[in-house]
Amino acid sequence: MTFLPGTYNHDQWAGFQAIRQAYGNLSPSRRREIQTLLNPYLEFRRELEAFHERYFNDHCTGSCFETGLSACCGFESIITFFADQLVTFVQSSEEEMDRLLEVLQRANTTSNCVYLGPDGCMWRVRPVSCAMFLCEDARQTAFSRHPPAREAWKELQQREKAFTWPDRPVLFDDLEKIFMDLGLESPHLYFHRSPGLLWVKSRAGLR
Repeated sequence: MTFLPGTYNHDQWAGFQAIRQAYGNLSPSRRREIQTLLNPYLEFRRELEAFHERYFNDHCTGSCFETGLSACCGFESIITFFADQLVTFVQSSEEEMDRLLEVLQRANTTSNCVYLGPDGCMWRVRPVSCAMFLCEDARQTAFSRHPPAREAWKELQQREKAFTWPDRPVLFDDLEKIFMDLGLESPHLYFHRSPGLLWVKSRAGLR
């Protein structure tokens, strides 16, 4: 391998490898249970992608991706949760996962995210922090052209919190616990390790 433990690429690689091993040890019935848990979130993500496609893709592709100036996909700046990696693992083919793991073992000599390929993001389901990020320029452009998009965006932001903001039982927290109980270790167990998220849970009486 061409990376050192504790580096961004290594931590990403280690997270995916831990999931691949733990998920591979699950029984078929347990895998189906996990997939059923993911279904409401995946439906939300499909609706979110349709929103992006309708209101933002043309602007964002031209102003950021094609110019190579994207601040959205900056070098080593993408925050990923354990659940992000699990979702994209479950939704990916073996070949797609092999490509992700392969690219993580190369030195990233660009100013962009290691996962940004010639056709866009390599993840089957992008990390939620990426999917929910819209820069000020993009928002102003889309909302001025399509005023209903503003309220639609506010609704999507609230729905996202129901999966990721642990002031109540949420999917991202639950998924970490399920796999931690199986003995999984990952650099991305933030819902059980991050002081900020632990504080949110404590304030809500969930610890």
